[in-house]
Amino acid sequence: MDNCFAVCGCDDLEGVTKSDLDRFTDKIENVLNDEKGRRLFRNFMFSSNMRHGRRVLDLWENTERLLTYRDEDSSSFRNYLRDYDRLTDAAERVEELDFAIMERLVLTRESENKEEMEEVLRALKLEVTKALRREYNAFRIRFTPTKNN
Repeated sequence: MDNCFAVCGCDDLEGVTKSDLDRFTDKIENVLNDEKGRRLFRNFMFSSNMRHGRRVLDLWENTERLLTYRDEDSSSFRNYLRDYDRLTDAAERVEELDFAIMERLVLTRESENKEEMEEVLRALKLEVTKALRREYNAFRIRFTPTKNN
């Protein structure tokens, strides 16, 4: 069923199982670290008109992508730096992020030291996760099963 979203109970491969939902409503990291979870979270934010939350989720995904980036040659590193700059620009539009992390992003970029940049990206990922708490709480309320007595 194309419109099967999550809680309909169907067992298609694209559907989200009850055990997935249990896991996703336990903690935000479970949603963010799972592709199906992020897709469900994004769809929820889309249907709830949470544009800012979707931008923050994009930032989380781009941070994750940079953390798993593998450079094979110098042109790859230039691409990495370009993507890092784009990520920094996107992060500047997230008000919930601490000024200190933004400052570290910029200063570390100037050093062009990939290990230091990855350390800052890991810290940014934690801050971005915190910035999604409000949207995640609404998500949990929506998808936590109610107990019928």
